[in-house]
Amino acid sequence: MSKKHYIGRRSFLIGAIATTLWPLSLPVGAQQSFQPFSFAFVSDIHLTHGVADSYILTAESQLFLQDVVRKLNEQKLDFVLFGGDQVHGLGKDDENWQLFLDIAQGLNAPWSFVLGECDVTGGNNPVNKMRTFGPDWRGCGIVTDNPYWSMSPLPGVHVVGLDTSYPDSTSGHVDSQQLSWLKDDLQKARDKFTIVVSHHPLLNPPPFGAAQAQLMDYLLPNADEVRDVIIASNVNLTLSAHLYVNQLGRGGKTWNVTNPGLATYPCAYKVFHVTPEAIKMETFQVSFPALIKKAQDLLPSYPLAKRVPLPKGTKFIDYAKGKDVCWNSSLPVDEYEQLSKAKKKKGKADG
Repeated sequence: MSKKHYIGRRSFLIGAIATTLWPLSLPVGAQQSFQPFSFAFVSDIHLTHGVADSYILTAESQLFLQDVVRKLNEQKLDFVLFGGDQVHGLGKDDENWQLFLDIAQGLNAPWSFVLGECDVTGGNNPVNKMRTFGPDWRGCGIVTDNPYWSMSPLPGVHVVGLDTSYPDSTSGHVDSQQLSWLKDDLQKARDKFTIVVSHHPLLNPPPFGAAQAQLMDYLLPNADEVRDVIIASNVNLTLSAHLYVNQLGRGGKTWNVTNPGLATYPCAYKVFHVTPEAIKMETFQVSFPALIKKAQDLLPSYPLAKRVPLPKGTKFIDYAKGKDVCWNSSLPVDEYEQLSKAKKKKGKADG
C-alpha cells in the first residue's frame, strides 16, 4: 500500500489501572519487529443528506467528515481506518456511499474500512456486500472474496478487518466461516504487531459484558467465541465502534478501544502512534463546540442510553464521553511481559 494511495471512487478493564494522563503506553511483544507508525480510527460518521437530526447529527455528518479529513491531513499518518456506519444507509443509487468515497479520498494517507449495519441498509435490498464494496477494497490493494479482509500496510504490521454487519439489525454477526478464517489468519501473523478492527465490539466494555443478556440486541451474539480467538492469538489491539461510547479495556494481553461516534456525542475520533515500546493514543473532537453541545443535548434520546445498567449516579452522557483515561492516558507495562522477565531473571539466578 503506497503512501499516497487512496481508495478510488468504486474503488478491552481499565478502571483503576490508569493513573496519569498522556501517553497511553501499551505492551508490544518483544518478538515483533517494525518501524514506528501512526494511524487514525474514525467511526460512526452516518454520512447522509436531507435527514433531520436525532441523537445522531445526520444534518452535520458531511461537515464533520470534511473537518476530520482536513485535520488528519495535518498529521503524518501511515494509514486511516474507518470503523463502520460510514453512511446512514446507502441511499438511492448508493448516493451516500458515493459521497463518502468522494470526501474520504481527499485523505493524504491510505485508508480502508469495515462495514456496520447502516452501511448495508438501503439502496439495493438486500445489499450484495462484495458487489457494492468489493471494488473499493480492491482499490486499496486488499484482495478478498468475502466482506472481511487482512492486510500488511507496513512491514511487521498486520491489520484485520472483520465484517460484523447484519442488515436491519443493531446486533452483529460473525459466522463460522469468518471465525475459522480469523483463527488461521491470526496464526500466520503471530510475529507481527496485529490490530483487529470490527464495527461491533469483540471484547465488550463494562458494563456491557455483565449485562450481555439484556443488551444482546446491540452486541455480537457469539462475541465469546470471537474473544477466545483474539485472546489466544498475538493480537495487540482491537478497535470497535457501534455503541457510541468512548471506553478502554483489556482481555488477556489484548487492549480494546471502543471508539466514540463522530456524529454522536462526544463527536470524536482517535489517532494512535505506535513504537516497539508503546502505543500512544490521542482523542480529538470535531472543530465545532456548539454542535458538540447540540449532540450532548440530544444524546439522552439514544434508546440504549436508557438501558445500560450504569452505577448509581452515573449519567450515560458521562459514560459515552469516557474518563480521561479513555482519551489520553498512561497504562502500566504489561504484567505478562513483567512475569516473563521475572521468570527469566529467576532462572538465571537459580542457574
